[in-house]
Amino acid sequence: MRTFIAIELSKEIKEALKTIEDELQGLIRGIRWIPPENIHLTLKFLGSIEVQTVEAIKNILSETAKEFKQYKIRLSSLGAFPNPARPRVIWVGVGDGSKECVDMAGFIEERASNLGIEKESRTFHPHLTLARVKFLKDKDSVRNAFAKIKITPKEMYVKKITLFQSELIKEGARYTPLWSADLE
Repeated sequence: MRTFIAIELSKEIKEALKTIEDELQGLIRGIRWIPPENIHLTLKFLGSIEVQTVEAIKNILSETAKEFKQYKIRLSSLGAFPNPARPRVIWVGVGDGSKECVDMAGFIEERASNLGIEKESRTFHPHLTLARVKFLKDKDSVRNAFAKIKITPKEMYVKKITLFQSELIKEGARYTPLWSADLE
């Protein structure tokens, strides 16, 4: 089963992301927007794992929840991977709480690698993916849009982490929470 570990977002954060997407859609054409209800903050993409590995992943989530206290995250700015001139992913970054997200992701990464799950080669940057770019007609549209959009610094408390199953369906992806652990 295809899985990942993530932070679920509050209703207020998802509403703010929808507003941002709506504004960007008028400025950038030809990209695939992620429905706000599907947006989350991924801490570790696990990929395909065996069903019996789920118990070990639950243990990692429990261990992580005991290690980390609840903390606040705040939306910061728009960005793109690898960069706004050649975007493949358009995202909203995390300002406050970024260090805690990085520390938590590193903690999970180490424990998952002990299960034989491959470590991520790229540096972890806490972000919320708004869109994936396949082909962009106007190469300057992303930079121009970023200059026009102001992010309202919405915030939420991270109170739990969740193991999700990801199923690829015709309409995109369907995410099903499998198990959550509450932070101390």
